[in-house]
Amino acid sequence: MFRLWLSVSLLTACFTLVFPNVTRAAQFSSMVIDATTGRTLHQYRANQQRYPASLTKMMTLYMMFEEIEAGRMKPNTKIRISRNAARQPSSKLGLRYRSSISARDAMHALIVKSANDVATAMAEHIAGSEAKFSRRMTGKARQLGLYNTRFTNASGLYHWRQQTTARDMAKLAALLLERFPHFETVWQLREFDYNDKTYVSHNRLLNRLYGAIGMKTGYIRASGYNLVTAVQRDNKRVIVVVLGSTSPQSRDRRVTALVERSLPRAQKMADPKISRLKLNRAADWLNTPPETARAQTGFDSLQQDWKIQVGAFAASTHADSQLKRVRRVLGTHLDTAKESTEPIEKNGKRIYRARFANLSEPQAFALCDRLRDVTPNCLPIGP
Repeated sequence: MFRLWLSVSLLTACFTLVFPNVTRAAQFSSMVIDATTGRTLHQYRANQQRYPASLTKMMTLYMMFEEIEAGRMKPNTKIRISRNAARQPSSKLGLRYRSSISARDAMHALIVKSANDVATAMAEHIAGSEAKFSRRMTGKARQLGLYNTRFTNASGLYHWRQQTTARDMAKLAALLLERFPHFETVWQLREFDYNDKTYVSHNRLLNRLYGAIGMKTGYIRASGYNLVTAVQRDNKRVIVVVLGSTSPQSRDRRVTALVERSLPRAQKMADPKISRLKLNRAADWLNTPPETARAQTGFDSLQQDWKIQVGAFAASTHADSQLKRVRRVLGTHLDTAKESTEPIEKNGKRIYRARFANLSEPQAFALCDRLRDVTPNCLPIGP
């Protein structure tokens, strides 16, 4: 019996050494900070070493933003796909060796699709190789005060040395928003189109949590389910980090609970100070007019620039019927809203989006909450 137990134990140990990705993450850790003051509002195992998974791409994007600020990268800069980049495992765009992707599309792919092939290609473009880029990432982490973080790749794929903590990820998120406020809205992207295909964000809280700014999700088996998000309401902002949840549902519930408990204790934010040069540069990358970029970043903020989408249909008559149905349900709550049926081409087919515009952000989320039983796919849409 003892020999059998010893044999099983040795086999298990060898299996774990050869296939470390199959090990389960320890119990979760979490951190909440006031984005205005940096004050800790909640911490649980915040200094425990963790695998960041795709949260790694936050640092990849930090390095990319620095390239943009230095003028070394333009929206249409071609990012070449090496054989190494093309071979990266999912999640990825599936880009072919010797093809290329624009830097603007690469940015969107990193945030929305969490594309590993794009992360590797970006690393090679900036530093010449992913190994050199990883060393730069770790050096940048030390420079920023992230002393318990080490990077070995640009994507977050498993490596035993690539580790971080909830505290360091909260700091990194705060620095991204503080250092690059003009790129804030890229974190809120819910979807992006590339090569006639629409990619939808893994971050479901963008549609479910009022005031969510987005940031990044991450998952590998060794890490569990991770999420970093900023949430802003009533001119208060908190940054929430949860690492190591056992499912995306438990992670999202935990983040939501931490937001509701922490936001009332946060301080009011000051108005953002963003130069016109940076706003114009962000407008190029967001592919929007400067006036829209100003509104999106809170600079000359607009109030009634949100929409809700209450369905997408193959026929315009069905979209019109849905608009009438929703207006009957919501009544006076839509008095100031403007309805529209917007045709678009997607995957070679025309569809019609039923939308109500001229709403504030709180209105958009509140209306979708009221419509859960009528149309569970109600979607708040920011400017």
